[in-house]
Amino acid sequence: MGSAMQKAADAVKEAIIHNEDAPKKASSNVAEEGVIKMGSTIFDKTKEAVARISSGLYVVTAADKDSRSAMVASWVAQASFEPLGLSIAVAKDRAIEYLMQDGDNFVLNCLGEEDSSGTMRHFLKPFAADADRFEGVPTFNEPHCARLPVLSSAIAYMRCKVVSRLETPDHWLLYCEVEDGEVLRPEARTAVQRRKSGTEY
Repeated sequence: MGSAMQKAADAVKEAIIHNEDAPKKASSNVAEEGVIKMGSTIFDKTKEAVARISSGLYVVTAADKDSRSAMVASWVAQASFEPLGLSIAVAKDRAIEYLMQDGDNFVLNCLGEEDSSGTMRHFLKPFAADADRFEGVPTFNEPHCARLPVLSSAIAYMRCKVVSRLETPDHWLLYCEVEDGEVLRPEARTAVQRRKSGTEY
């Protein structure tokens, strides 16, 4: 009899404990969902804030004795006065990246705000591995480094030398010295990139 009563008492006690825990667990789940939603909202706002960092629009051109390549770039900023230097971020999967190692030269072509769309469309489209990215695009040779193409439509250009590279999770950040440059269209202004999200170009 005593054993049966003890079992009954234990069953009642266990039921009480489960009933007390249920609201807590439900409350905990609601709290966790709230944190997730709040975290998502904060991240969305952060992405929008980062997108307010303005940047110009450029085409980077580079070459070696066997090949040449180009890419549209927007993550470019002046990085030093003496010597004149700039930083540029290059995604790790860019075909041009192997032409931008320490000591390599490249040309930074500034695009004009009134006529940049055609040039951007050309260089943003997919290219076959062996395709000439400059086909149909007027260029001239950089005066002091003949293998480097300069876009005839650029409003200005700079010949740069890669000095150092810093690895980030998905880009290489390059510090480069500006060795030479020229303004080709003094009246034109550099095109500006405006984004909606800091997680996209």
